Amino acid sequence: MLYHSIVGARVTFDAAAVILALEEGVEIEEGAALRLLRSPHCTARAVELLLVQPLVRRSRTVATLLVRHPACPRPFAWETLATLGWRDLLTVASDQRALPQVRRQAERKLAEKVRHLTLGERVSLARLAPRGLLPVLLADAEPRCVAALLENPHFTEEDAVRLMATNPDPGACLELLHHPRWGRLPGVVQAALHSAAVPLGVALGLVASLPLAELRRLGSDADVAVELRHSIARLVEERLRRPGNSN
Repeated sequence: MLYHSIVGARVTFDAAAVILALEEGVEIEEGAALRLLRSPHCTARAVELLLVQPLVRRSRTVATLLVRHPACPRPFAWETLATLGWRDLLTVASDQRALPQVRRQAERKLAEKVRHLTLGERVSLARLAPRGLLPVLLADAEPRCVAALLENPHFTEEDAVRLMATNPDPGACLELLHHPRWGRLPGVVQAALHSAAVPLGVALGLVASLPLAELRRLGSDADVAVELRHSIARLVEERLRRPGNSN
């Protein structure tokens, strides 16, 4: 017997009535289950009763909401997460109501899927990804993905420096350098000058405005590319020849 009266017949949703129907072994419809799971009155007992409902195996939406509930048993959550697509995993990983262990597992499953996503999907993910997934996205060589990542609200200065220091793609690094906020950070500029991915002409543009003392330090830094160090040495000589730049 399906329990229909909760959906449509009543203007005000009665969570207690749905839970009572579950206690009595009534098979409820999907709409009632979704409204119950979204209700602040959905108790741990209600979750327990929902887990044995046949619709849980038929409805991915219901299963995903169950995983996001703080009372969801871990075995069910692990089993369900293994079957979810990347968008549902992102929803779980971003839901602060879900258990921390469940969110982390959703992030791990999502990280496994990143390399199989299309460009458009990776761009969408980069823009919305939770904090725990950013290390995986920092290595994306597609500039469009990097541009989206730079707008992610969880992205930090530390991430910007790490991206510049570790991403081997010139286009991705230039996307960061051209950003009006992140590209001007001193840490990002320093990382760029030590990056083999940044073209020499761009690196020279970055050092042009540095003070003489900083140029001298970079010119003797073995981690800076030899060609760039030679260019810096010539720039230092030119500066020293100018009046007022003797030290």
